[in-house]
Amino acid sequence: KVSQTKGLSMDVKLRAQSLIEFGLPRNWIALVVERFAQGGITSLTSNELYMIVKRVCNILRTEASVIDVRGDCRVVGSLHGSIESLQAIFRTYGWPSDVCYVFLGDYLATIDDKIQTNVFVLLLIFKVVYPKHILLLRGASECEHCAADMGLLDLLTTSFTASLYREFKSVFKYLPLAARANGIHLMCNASLSLKRGNLLDLEQVVRPCTICHRDGIMRLLARQPSRLGDHTLQADPLEDFDEGETEDVCEAISFMKRSNMKICVRNEGIEQSLAGGYNVEGRQCNVISIASASNIRGQPCRGVVLAVHRNGASTLHPTDPKAAKPDVRLIMYCPNK
Repeated sequence: KVSQTKGLSMDVKLRAQSLIEFGLPRNWIALVVERFAQGGITSLTSNELYMIVKRVCNILRTEASVIDVRGDCRVVGSLHGSIESLQAIFRTYGWPSDVCYVFLGDYLATIDDKIQTNVFVLLLIFKVVYPKHILLLRGASECEHCAADMGLLDLLTTSFTASLYREFKSVFKYLPLAARANGIHLMCNASLSLKRGNLLDLEQVVRPCTICHRDGIMRLLARQPSRLGDHTLQADPLEDFDEGETEDVCEAISFMKRSNMKICVRNEGIEQSLAGGYNVEGRQCNVISIASASNIRGQPCRGVVLAVHRNGASTLHPTDPKAAKPDVRLIMYCPNK
């Protein structure tokens, strides 16, 4: 049986031997991951963490506000700070060296009033090594004010240096807003408002920028010129939708229609993780919400991962097949092109 070392299993440590370096000292990344596997973020030095965060920030500067994904990819929803769920996903569906992953944000979490950073830091490390296969989108917790309220500022100033928090803030401000897969799937965090505008408007958002609440993106769009004119920022009437559809779902469907997209994939919260791991809404089942944590605060739950295929189809799979309950099903959504 694989032994556990403070939430990180030995397979991550062994995998470190195959990591490649990008302009860093030989074996530096491998040594960092091995030490990180033993003790989490506090096992790293301020300089090591600074180098990781700084390099990720430089990579994010080169990425667009809306990332284009071509070919197959795996979409991961909220992990709620569960490093075990992240490991299970990599073990089951492939490591970032071979598979492209899109993460929908909310990497930071609090458990018993203590901030959980291991998921975010491990993703940052893999982003350095596999920048084209680890695509990180912005979530509700990736905001300097929200992160500070969760305890990130206290953790970094206590265990490291105050300057590190400034680098983390830069990463938050440069994180992309959404991703588009094969011209069909729109992927974003549920905190991103889709009430107005379209995907072209999101592409125009200039980073670095801070979006601390749901309507923050609307304020950004209102302050910048639209390539399609002011009418793109108007909200569509909701009376044309089914009575059972929520306003949030109606807004997502309208946004996809304006953007010529077929399926919207968003993340879900803890309640959805505990309830079933996913939710499918809309007349054509084209609004999919997923949560990917298979364990929250020691309680097993039914997290899922969405596999997006190059032919336009998408399939739902359990985060950890060994831990999944028998009624977790594989469901295919194939939009009509």
